[in-house]
Amino acid sequence: MIRDIVRTAFAGVSAVGLTGVFSSVVSALSLGGAHREADKALRLWARGVLGAAGVRHEAVGLENIPTEGHVVFVCNHQSHYDAPLHLAYVEKHTRYVAKAELFKIPVFGAALRRAGNIPVARSGGSEDRGRMEEAVSALRERVSVLFFSEGTRSDDGRLRPFKKGAAALAIQAGVPVVPMAVSGTRLILPKGGRAVRWGQRVSLVVGKPIPTKDLTLQDRDALTRELEDAVAQLYSEACMRSGDVPT
Repeated sequence: MIRDIVRTAFAGVSAVGLTGVFSSVVSALSLGGAHREADKALRLWARGVLGAAGVRHEAVGLENIPTEGHVVFVCNHQSHYDAPLHLAYVEKHTRYVAKAELFKIPVFGAALRRAGNIPVARSGGSEDRGRMEEAVSALRERVSVLFFSEGTRSDDGRLRPFKKGAAALAIQAGVPVVPMAVSGTRLILPKGGRAVRWGQRVSLVVGKPIPTKDLTLQDRDALTRELEDAVAQLYSEACMRSGDVPT
């Protein structure tokens, strides 16, 4: 019991401390246009956060990520530890479409914005449409984008229906979509739990890119369904690897 308390306190204090330090570093590097160095700093932060919680992590299928050009990554969502898992392994210059509330967090929110992440209020209003137009331009010109396409975290490990934003963005920008799946992250600190599950295994599985050439926005529903199927298959493998198989 005492060991669990100590480990949980260490994981929490370490995550807050690392986030505070690296948020400032990433902000400064991004403002200076040193995005490659900012990505390296984010990778160090991610591995530090995972290590502080005793997470045993792996990634397979990284060779499926195109080395040239930009892509839209689409993934399921289980935990706040999903982002560190992605950043620890995906070396492609990538930023997130994230809920606007995260950008209001002191220091961390400023770093998110300066690093080029995209806030979305998910209201469907004109501001969100404007943000997505910015995302299309950014995706074509300078950065890959990652979507958690369920729109919220899945606490029970079951996949939720996908939103259509990722498919629409990829079609408009004319870039491939790379499906991904994570498993095990929800068990590091379960909802309602008070102790970090030290030594939890987590897996990231990356699938083959799905082209969007010659697609139009009329195809976004079909592409969304294809992405759901692809992520579901990858998720099955990720679950087997992590040992977290939802019943």
